[in-house]
Amino acid sequence: MFAKFWVNLALFCLHVQHSHGATDKVICYVASWAIYRPDKGEYHPKNIDPNICTHINYAFLGVYPNGTLQMIDEWGDIEKGNFAEVEALKEINPNLKTIISIGGWNAGNAILAPIAASPELRANLIASSFEYFEKYGFNGLDIDWEYPEAKDKENFITLLREIKEAFQPKGHLLTIAVSAIPIDDAYDIPGMSENVDVINLMTYDFHIPGGGIAAENSPLYWGGADTPWQREYENVNSTVVNWVNAGADPGKLTIGLAFYGHTFQLADPAQHDLGAPVIDAGMSGPYTKGYGVMGFNEICEFTGDWTRVFDDQQKVPYKYKDDQWIGYDDEESVALKVQFAKDHNMAGLMIWTVDMDDFLGLCGPKNGLLEVIKQNL
Repeated sequence: MFAKFWVNLALFCLHVQHSHGATDKVICYVASWAIYRPDKGEYHPKNIDPNICTHINYAFLGVYPNGTLQMIDEWGDIEKGNFAEVEALKEINPNLKTIISIGGWNAGNAILAPIAASPELRANLIASSFEYFEKYGFNGLDIDWEYPEAKDKENFITLLREIKEAFQPKGHLLTIAVSAIPIDDAYDIPGMSENVDVINLMTYDFHIPGGGIAAENSPLYWGGADTPWQREYENVNSTVVNWVNAGADPGKLTIGLAFYGHTFQLADPAQHDLGAPVIDAGMSGPYTKGYGVMGFNEICEFTGDWTRVFDDQQKVPYKYKDDQWIGYDDEESVALKVQFAKDHNMAGLMIWTVDMDDFLGLCGPKNGLLEVIKQNL
């Protein structure tokens, strides 16, 4: 296992030496549902800083079984003004690109697999995308397929190729969000790289509640307590190595930055180091309300008196207090990940999601993590 890892690392270094291009993309996913969060968690697209984000991926639109795009929340998208607010940001930065994102975890495989398999449904998706571009001003389509299976491998490439052929003459963008762990049976990585503008690596959720131990959400490197499998797959560095060695152009890859952390309830408050036994998920954020999840805005607001530890091996922090523990990213670890992307000639950074930054400036500058990206990129 270790021999394979070091061979892969050597191959990766050769790829990097021959890859050129600026690390200049900051792809900001925004959750359309953030407008419904309570109190200080309520977030609107107009809060986005378009002078830092180069691309805004609007998550999510649905897809009807016939392949046409579907507004999941038409009231929020239109009546509440989400679409209009996204497009108005181009008045501040005319170079901003806005992208419709489809798929996501809740959509699963059931919707996109039949569309990818059908020439008629693929054509419908392309035609419907053009209608949205024309009517609402979007510049491209993002496909977050979680996750294709082996039977979808060729169909996925056909879908991407046909979209690219339709979009490219008109300057529209095609991006995808993919698993950090290459799904060898389902991903034709060279084919994906050839047919899209950007591949967003979802380099987070490596460790979530349910694993039995307190562990980091998105470590940059592996840690001393990691198993051989975790060292090869469950960190940002190994993810990038694996994707590049599998045929991805590093100049099209982005590192996914999680603007949130995963919480755990410690089995014994006296044991709070990495790898400590846990009972279950810890506290949830009062705004995001996700199971064992706190946005960075919630972490900075509600954990100010927790003990912070920066793990020098994995290059990410964690905090603990009593029986609560959280692994997350902060200004220090984000700066290191930006530098990593630059050092490896990657396309840039992807953020999930920008609405969980400290956008009110409760703990420092407004949009504190975005500001770190701006300063270091």
